[in-house]
Amino acid sequence: MLLKPRGGWGGGMARRRRSRSWNSYGSYAVSRRRELSSTFGGIDRDVERLFLALGREDLDELLEVYEEEFGKSAATYARKTFPKWRKGTVRMSGEVAERLLNLVPPLLPDEIRFELVKKLRASNFRKVHRRVYSKPERWREDLAPAIAEVVGHGSTARISDAVKSRVSWLANGDVASAEQLLLAAEKDEAITRLVYLEAELIRIETMVAQLGHLNTSISHQITLPQGTIDVVISIPEKTLWQKFKNWIG
Repeated sequence: MLLKPRGGWGGGMARRRRSRSWNSYGSYAVSRRRELSSTFGGIDRDVERLFLALGREDLDELLEVYEEEFGKSAATYARKTFPKWRKGTVRMSGEVAERLLNLVPPLLPDEIRFELVKKLRASNFRKVHRRVYSKPERWREDLAPAIAEVVGHGSTARISDAVKSRVSWLANGDVASAEQLLLAAEKDEAITRLVYLEAELIRIETMVAQLGHLNTSISHQITLPQGTIDVVISIPEKTLWQKFKNWIG
């Protein structure tokens, strides 16, 4: 015989429905946070750490702005949950993290905001890879265009408009200036790498000089901030006629 639960069967069913609903929301919240971190290169986690490290005065000031932007209920929840976020007993949702991603960075010092932009830009940048096949007598000529292409690829790194549209401070002039500074810094780094490149070319030249009967091919990888270049230099295999001519002297 089944015992009817206190309050009837309806209460248990309602609890199960609430449980399913909560589990569904929990999965959605985790998924949204994962998407946010992927889209923004993990800077949402950096902003969260900065937020949780705020002192009482700065926190109160920020939560006042939070209330103005997102309402009293949202701010009350944030105030109530802040200690739990800080202790790690409650995970911050993607919704709250995205709100903080909009509010916190404009209040940060320029150098910290610059680092956030740098990290975000790097996450949106895909390094290029090139492979160069050449002969001992013309490897420098064949390698030069590949170096120019890889170094020039750095100028294609941009924070997409789709990303900027979700975070208001990314669309203002400060970030555009930051991107220009980053591009200039990357070019400066590439110029610095010219010294490294010259050393690499000397190394390749030494390797080429060692090519002979026993070693007919060498390979070397050049690594730059914008990507990599694999260089393969081989002595062309002699034709049967050339081998015959050498044999007969």
